[in-house]
Amino acid sequence: MDVIDRYTLAFGLMALSLPLVSYGASAEVAALWAVGLAMLAVGGLIPPAVRFTAADPDAL
Repeated sequence: MDVIDRYTLAFGLMALSLPLVSYGASAEVAALWAVGLAMLAVGGLIPPAVRFTAADPDAL
């Protein structure tokens, strides 16, 4: 998995998490809200992880 795939995964997770959080909060479905929040957290942590694990930081 290269850098662009990781960023695409992060974007996809964050984009899909927002409707889940919104629907889960408005319909009071705690499990759906929690899954959406977890997806948002993981999607937000992927880009810094890519930066810290890069073999050549100047290449990014």
